[in-house]
Amino acid sequence: MRFDIRRPPQEGIVPSTWSQISRIPALELPTFKILIISKAFPWSIVIRAPTGSVVTCGAIFEELHKQLQRHIEDVEWAIVADDKTRTEAIEKAAESRQEKDKVNRLKRIDWLGDTSMFEGLEKDKELEKKRHLSGSTSVAETWVARFGKR
Repeated sequence: MRFDIRRPPQEGIVPSTWSQISRIPALELPTFKILIISKAFPWSIVIRAPTGSVVTCGAIFEELHKQLQRHIEDVEWAIVADDKTRTEAIEKAAESRQEKDKVNRLKRIDWLGDTSMFEGLEKDKELEKKRHLSGSTSVAETWVARFGKR
């Protein structure tokens, strides 16, 4: 499933496809909580199923989009502040986005630059191990979001 994560999944995925996949459980086994990490960004995103339900494909797509619409915080910006190439890519993406949505603050989606095409989830035990803070509670279902150029 490939779609531009800058747009809500209901707009970025063909409506007939969205209606087919949005309610499908994300995993074979009933799963109530999934942790999403990525090589493309420094934070993690927890997706929880509503009471009495399981995590669905639609819930993953919607929550990824929602979390990437949040403003970049000072502490997040500090991660790349000394990397001129990276900050320029983020600012360029923000400039392009701001022409459309008129929000002048940097958003997490800008962090992806020109790689905002969601290409799926994959397992990466090595990245999972690197990103897991020792002593913190782990989430059994940790998946890595993959993004590509649009």
